[in-house]
Amino acid sequence: MMQKEQRVEIIDMLRGWALLIVVISNYLYYAYSPEWTIHGEGIVATVINGVESILFSAKGWTLLFTLFGFGFGVIYAKKKQQTYFFLARRMLVLFVFAFVNSLFYDGDILRDYAFLGLLILFFIHFSAKTLLYMAGVLFLFAPFLAAYINTVDTAYVTTLTTSIAPLRYSTQLLEVFKYNILNSIYTEVLNLAYSVTAHYIMFTCMILGLAIQKSKFLETVFEKKSQIKKSLFLVVSITIVLWGIFILSNMYKLPYLKYFSFHYWIVLTTMLSTSLLIILLYTNQKLKKTFKAFSWVGRMTFTNYLTQNLIAFFVFQGVGLGLFHHMPFYFYFLFAITIYVLQIGFSYWWLKNHVYGPLEWLWRQLSDTKK
Repeated sequence: MMQKEQRVEIIDMLRGWALLIVVISNYLYYAYSPEWTIHGEGIVATVINGVESILFSAKGWTLLFTLFGFGFGVIYAKKKQQTYFFLARRMLVLFVFAFVNSLFYDGDILRDYAFLGLLILFFIHFSAKTLLYMAGVLFLFAPFLAAYINTVDTAYVTTLTTSIAPLRYSTQLLEVFKYNILNSIYTEVLNLAYSVTAHYIMFTCMILGLAIQKSKFLETVFEKKSQIKKSLFLVVSITIVLWGIFILSNMYKLPYLKYFSFHYWIVLTTMLSTSLLIILLYTNQKLKKTFKAFSWVGRMTFTNYLTQNLIAFFVFQGVGLGLFHHMPFYFYFLFAITIYVLQIGFSYWWLKNHVYGPLEWLWRQLSDTKK
């Protein structure tokens, strides 16, 4: 029983860590103008931008998709023959939440969870070994797919997004809703780098997460410190080598990058490096209070994610305070940290008397097939 509780806390802790990365990356997005300029050029902005690019950018959502796949495995293990109908309904309900969220945030990712969640139902019964092979093959072919997609002309997407840019700063609620919906379609559906490549990576992460759950690795994580240390050393070493090759290749503009774009290799190995480091620190009983705070937020990932987007809508966009692009770059970083700290406090308070977060509970109720 103890191992089960530890395992759950590890998963929630990682979700909380991922959500911290997400809120920082998402709020820094609001610091940029349509021309991708920022206020507050200088050493502070450079450091924040560098840390975000290396450690945070795309690492939050890749980790969340991995954990989402893990969650599918947990549900399958509990429900068995009832899994397919339950999860299908759960994903359809998620589409509804996704639509509402996309009104407030043009970077909505919930529909990606829902779409890929329906797809992964065809693979949910596979063994851990088979799933690991699948994830490995998908990982190896990712640079070829990314490079090919990068050759597709997407100038029309830029034209479309430029045409609706003024709506972004409107003080009219419906106009901002219109911008968020249209920009989401243009940049995440018509833009093949997202609709094809990013979805490919998301699905790879979900397959990996499902494999991890079926392997029962995290159920005995405290007994696998040595294995975790070796894995961490290996993954960090690979990440450093990949970063070195990537920097040199771009510096000398080596032509092979047209046919082999391994950006997502770096993203995934960096994500795995930080995740393994956190797991190792956790198993060594380090930073207990910090990880406990992460786990509170992680238990309410759905509620906290949507709340972050709602707050950003009324603080940054024209219908609210209109602070989009007008503040120094560091402001958006500090604001993200502030919101996250407040969410730690709210999550702790809520979970003292409730098993689930408010939106987690609503999602479960709407997905309940026994009604």
